[in-house]
Amino acid sequence: MSVERNGSRTAGNDKTVIFLHIGKTAGTTLRKILQRQFRSSQVMLVRARMRPREETLADFARLPESQRSRPRLILGHTVFGLHEYVPRPCTYVTVLRNPTSLVLSQYQFVLRTTDHRHHQVVTAEKMSLEDYIESGVSVEMNNSQTRAISGDLDTPYGQCRPEMLERAKENLEAHFSVAGLTERFDETLIMLMKAFDWSRLYYVPTNVSPDRGRREPPTDRTMDLIRELNQLDFELYRYVGDRFEEAIRRHPTFQQDLARFRKVNALYRPFGSVRRVVPQLLYGKLKQRVGSARSAP
Repeated sequence: MSVERNGSRTAGNDKTVIFLHIGKTAGTTLRKILQRQFRSSQVMLVRARMRPREETLADFARLPESQRSRPRLILGHTVFGLHEYVPRPCTYVTVLRNPTSLVLSQYQFVLRTTDHRHHQVVTAEKMSLEDYIESGVSVEMNNSQTRAISGDLDTPYGQCRPEMLERAKENLEAHFSVAGLTERFDETLIMLMKAFDWSRLYYVPTNVSPDRGRREPPTDRTMDLIRELNQLDFELYRYVGDRFEEAIRRHPTFQQDLARFRKVNALYRPFGSVRRVVPQLLYGKLKQRVGSARSAP
């Protein structure tokens, strides 16, 4: 792998890295880190934040081949299968999150994001989390992570089968260089460093839910629904966790590398907070005000 003096990879013959960004898994923070590893001309963002993520495949496939072959890093809320439209070798990276935490975070995101495609129906009908899950309005409440990594595009809500989980596991083994965990984010970065020889992995968390500490605890009924409709995601999360531990054991210096990284990142955070987070917060507040003004009678 060829690396320039500023840390960015040269075009060379390296595989294109596809970051399969599952919403609310610390992907926005990771995206900023990944972008530092490449020249801006080598990065492509496929957007599906406010649309069904499955649509990114069709959108990308319609691009001219010259555009599809250009990027060495592709970022976006998408599903497995995008590589089939990239006319060069590819590899995937992704991050998974505890399914219960993911469902709670996704629901809160819909509530506070006025331009989300489900925001109006949720607020107009005053849907609780339990109502939202039972409604079936969003497949992201039903094995969202397994659907994305298996490449599933059309399984109806509540009808996921074990075969989908097996496809997800097969795809992880065959096509993913790194599958990390939100709850072990720093360790995930060390995995990326070792897999790709990347540097400059320091970060300040971004896009963190502002109401994380004020949420009402889910009812027993809601927890039962989450477990019932996300059985495959719970199993996939356990599988990736085991895979993660096995990868750590293969690296004898992993813990030393992790400790060194955390020391460096602690020194970076005060500077990073001023440089990155403050502008983002100001932009977020401005966007919220604009959204509120548009929705006002």
